[in-house]
Amino acid sequence: MFCCHVTSLPDILWLHSKKPASWEGLEQSKKHFFALRWGASMKFCQVALLISLGMSAELSLGAQMLPANTVLVASESMPDGGLFLPDLLAGSHAALSQGLPMTPAISEGLRSEAPKPDPTPAPLTGKDRLILFWNESYASPGMFVGVGAGALMDQVRHTPTKWDGDGSGYTRRFGSEYGQLATRNAIHDSLAGLTGLDPRYVACKCEGALRRGAHALKMSFTTYSKNGRLTLDVPQIAGAYGSGMVSTYWYPHHQFSPTVQGVQFGHEQMGEIMVGNLVQEFGPDIERRLHLHSFTARRTAKPDDDD
Repeated sequence: MFCCHVTSLPDILWLHSKKPASWEGLEQSKKHFFALRWGASMKFCQVALLISLGMSAELSLGAQMLPANTVLVASESMPDGGLFLPDLLAGSHAALSQGLPMTPAISEGLRSEAPKPDPTPAPLTGKDRLILFWNESYASPGMFVGVGAGALMDQVRHTPTKWDGDGSGYTRRFGSEYGQLATRNAIHDSLAGLTGLDPRYVACKCEGALRRGAHALKMSFTTYSKNGRLTLDVPQIAGAYGSGMVSTYWYPHHQFSPTVQGVQFGHEQMGEIMVGNLVQEFGPDIERRLHLHSFTARRTAKPDDDD
C-alpha cells in the first residue's frame, strides 16, 4: 500500500536551526523549502496513483475478456494458501463444475453442502427381514423390558384371576406377554414380506416434540411401500389384533373369547406399538442427554493390541 511522503519533524527543526540574515530571508527560505518538498511529494503520489490505476485497469480488462461461466479459483501460490473472497470466486459446486474440474484441492476450499436426508430407508431383502424378526423377537433387551412391564401390569390387575392360585402367576403372565409379542411380530413381518411393505419404524426428519410425537403415532398405523409412498400398515394392525385373538386360546376359555377379550388385547397391542415408536423416536435424544452413548461405547469398545 502506497503512502505519500510528508515533511518530517527533523526537517522542520533543521530549517529552524538555520540562521538567516534577516526575517525576510527566513520567510523566503521556508517558502522555498516547503515548495521543493511538497512538489516532490506530489510527484511521488502522482506516480504511485498512476501505477495503481494501471494495475487495476489491467486486471479489470483481463476479467472482462474471460469466457462465460468461468470460475476463478485461488492458486496455491497465493500468500498463506488462502482464498481471496471465496464466496465471490466460487459461489457453488455447480458453478465450479461448469468452469473447472473438481479436484481434491479445490473441494477442500469449498464449503460442503449438507446432504438432504432421505425419509425412506433402503429396501429390505429376505435375509434382512429374517434378521429383523430375530432381533425384534429374541435379541432385543428392550423387548424383554416391555414384556416384563406388561406382565407386571397383568399381575396387578389379576388377569386372569385363575393364575393367582399358585406362585407361578407372574411367570405365566410373562410367558403370555412374550407369546403375544412373538405372534404379533410373526404375523407382521410375514405379511409385510408378502405385500412388500417395510416393517421398520422410520424416524421423523422434522423438528419439535409435537411434530415428532405426532409422527410416531402416525407410523403406528402407516408405513412405506416399495415406491416410497406412505400407506396404511395393514400387516402391523393384523399382527396386533391377530396376536390378541390367538392369546385367548391359552387363557381360560370360559372367561376369554377371541372376539371380545381378543379384540381388547389387540387394542393393548396397538398401545404398545405406539409406546415403542415413541421410544424409538425420542430414545436417541434421551441417550445423548444422559450420556448413555459414551457408556455403551466403552462397553462395546474393542481391546487394544497390547491387551
